[in-house]
Amino acid sequence: MAVTIVLGSKGEIILPRKIRSDLGIEAGDELELSVENDRIVLRKKAGRFAAYLDRLSRYKEEKPR
Repeated sequence: MAVTIVLGSKGEIILPRKIRSDLGIEAGDELELSVENDRIVLRKKAGRFAAYLDRLSRYKEEKPR
């Protein structure tokens, strides 16, 4: 699905409701922005709980015993 959006005066964009709904994106979710060739790519990062579990597992691995 391709839609046209308008860039705001401060560089902000608004993701259409249908796209947010289809991808399960909600307020507070983190998105990863990258540039690939001549394209801007947004990817949904892991949910907040998944990110918390990831940080927790890395902490347990680094913690000296």
